[in-house]
Amino acid sequence: MIGQSLLLLTRQPKARTLLIHSPFARAYATTPPPVHKFEKYQPATVESDWYEWWQKEGLFKANNRKGNSSQPAFSMLLPPPNVTGVLHIGHALTLTIQDSIARWNRMHGRSVNWVPGTDHAGISMQSVVEKKLLRETGQSRHDVGREGFVEKVWEWKKEHGETIKMQTRMMGASVDWDQEYFTMDEDHSRVVRDCFIRLFDDGVIYHPEFGTGVVKITPAHDEGDYACAQRLGLPVVPVFNPDGTVISDSLFAEFSGLSRWDARWKVIRDLTESRSYFGKRDAEASVINRCSRSGDIIEPMLKPQWYVRCSDMAKKADAMVQTGEISLIPKRQRTIWHNWLAGIQDWCVSRQLWWGHRIPVYRVSWADKQRKDVWVAAESEQHAREKALLSLGPNMPRPDDAGEISAVVQDEDVLDTWFSSGLLPLTTFRDQGTAKALSSVLETGQDILFFWVARMAMLCTYFASKPPFSTVILHPMVRDSQGRKMSKSLGNIIDPMDVIQGAQLSKLQKTLERGYLSKKELSESTKELKRLYPAGFQQFGADALRLTLILYTQQTQQINMSLDNVKASYHFCNKLWNTFRFAHMHAQKLGVKGGDSWSDGISERLSVFDQALLSKLSRMLDTYHRAMGAYRLAVAAEAVRDFVQRDLCDAYIEICKLALFGNGNATRQHGKQAKSTERLGNINK
Repeated sequence: MIGQSLLLLTRQPKARTLLIHSPFARAYATTPPPVHKFEKYQPATVESDWYEWWQKEGLFKANNRKGNSSQPAFSMLLPPPNVTGVLHIGHALTLTIQDSIARWNRMHGRSVNWVPGTDHAGISMQSVVEKKLLRETGQSRHDVGREGFVEKVWEWKKEHGETIKMQTRMMGASVDWDQEYFTMDEDHSRVVRDCFIRLFDDGVIYHPEFGTGVVKITPAHDEGDYACAQRLGLPVVPVFNPDGTVISDSLFAEFSGLSRWDARWKVIRDLTESRSYFGKRDAEASVINRCSRSGDIIEPMLKPQWYVRCSDMAKKADAMVQTGEISLIPKRQRTIWHNWLAGIQDWCVSRQLWWGHRIPVYRVSWADKQRKDVWVAAESEQHAREKALLSLGPNMPRPDDAGEISAVVQDEDVLDTWFSSGLLPLTTFRDQGTAKALSSVLETGQDILFFWVARMAMLCTYFASKPPFSTVILHPMVRDSQGRKMSKSLGNIIDPMDVIQGAQLSKLQKTLERGYLSKKELSESTKELKRLYPAGFQQFGADALRLTLILYTQQTQQINMSLDNVKASYHFCNKLWNTFRFAHMHAQKLGVKGGDSWSDGISERLSVFDQALLSKLSRMLDTYHRAMGAYRLAVAAEAVRDFVQRDLCDAYIEICKLALFGNGNATRQHGKQAKSTERLGNINK
């Protein structure tokens, strides 16, 4: 596969038939590679057959070959998509770029450790399972209890969690599936727990307190009002319970127990009756925050939360980039990185959910009520008791545990998913020994530079005393052909699986209907879908999509995705298929003998056409390798595409046809066509 060597073409179809003859695979393959003799290019069959063979031969494993001892090992983490979802076009871009980099490093003899996995997606997963539970049983999570609900989440994951894995395979990603992780698995959960406990014991994690009182603004339920109260030293008064009802308090006696909506209508009625309210007046529309998943209006509430002090860690993370210990590509991201970390605020890592890593902190209450309760971070309730007793000090009497401690209760909240994923390099690359960083490269989207990349840099450096990666490559957001953000409400989403497999308009419409759009949004998005894709999607295959995405990486601000470009890449793949088919069909006629290599038995007598083409091949390969080494994948892709189309197909193959079917010297025929097959082998390598 071209992606195996000339990755810019990322797995171009017919080139795969030569993979067994490359230095990479020849010494390790135990079974013959798949052979396809059909005349017409069929991407679905070709791609699936080759992926199965690659995996069967163990070609994706990090230690399946000795490699080049002079070359350093290469490691890379695949950003974990949410286990509740499906791959979107941004995921497809990440997979394509990382796969190109991984294959290029393998072809240089390096042991490549590319680790895949999925994220437990705390908010998303809980929302999906809650809706399923309500739809099927009429029960809420509170009806089944925390333990029962978490069991149902695991059941859902077991039933549906393979979707992402299947789609990653369809994209042709050469990840090492033996090292696949899930952010809630045992190994990573232990790392998350231990790291939290250490941060807590080091004083990096703290628990803030909030006051109470009466004011004319609502700092307990509005971020702006809260900031005002903090500046002026005003007390904070809660109005709502967590379930959205008014609290039971003498201040709100006539509203106590009412829902937020009923309470607000009652306020209007009471003000109207007292002639203090004269109706609404025309004004500019205000912005009301809504939950992106449920559509509910968000009511901010003040609750005690766990925070991570970020200042010191942020300074170290910033310094690593400014000194070059971590390289950011493109370089302009260095200024953005510095500005964000310089103004960083402490990070709230508490989430009021049931699904996720439950925060390993316990509130310990004493039998002596004059003692204040203490919070301790511990592996278990028993460890929490032991640590709490130690907090009494060495000179204080410590009677029997049962009499000294009255209660030990674990915090109900779970950790922010970004806290968990920020520690992934410590789990997946903890055995990197003397390496300067835990991994070699991280490639991901610009939109999560601070959500994930910066936090990995802060957390992993704190615990490992080395950065989590040496190089960070950031790609831009993928938008539609008009530059609009892709969304279901606009009807402009491009599902990579639909591009690969093909999809009729009716299927695209059903996908919209399965979403959570309002009737108005569904109607508008359906109209837009019909306008954009009246005939649906043609079956283009993964190769065409991957080549298109690689070429798009030259757009560093944003990628305006058009299916017309995917179609052009499909035609290129088809041309490459026909080129190899042409060479195979006529190899014996031209006197090329079988052997371990396509170059076996080829005459050394080269025509001027042979020499010119091989010279162009050499220049193309030089451009390609320099571009790949600098992570300029679009430049590398263009170099190979232009060589294949212009120099190989449009010029040299046409000359070969004249030699085969027209008048010409037999020696020249032999030299030209034989070197054509040799060159195709070189392209594969």
